[in-house]
Amino acid sequence: MENNRQKELYKSVCDIKIAFYRLIGPLSIMSILDSYKEAHFEIKELLDIITSWAAQFESKQTLSFISQEELLDVYNRLDKLNDRFLFDTKLENENELSDEIVVWMWEIMELRKKQIKGEMN
Repeated sequence: MENNRQKELYKSVCDIKIAFYRLIGPLSIMSILDSYKEAHFEIKELLDIITSWAAQFESKQTLSFISQEELLDVYNRLDKLNDRFLFDTKLENENELSDEIVVWMWEIMELRKKQIKGEMN
């Protein structure tokens, strides 16, 4: 029984790390691309927040330190960026980056909920 619990915890930690990497990567690229220049300040601010979360997660191995309100605020800000750039005809293939960040932020939110629920059991 304990062995299964350890495996579940390890899988949860791995899934969260992957989600952070998949979110930080495209966000970092967006922060450099000229096509996202008009939103660089907002992108860099969000990148700082998310990178800070990832760093804290590395040491704490839990996402419970992030409040629901803070998560939702960051998600909404990322979603606004997505709305702004996803169908921008001036962008080429890089327009999908804004969609990718929203998908991975949602995944982090789901994993946080799952992890906290598991901690309560």
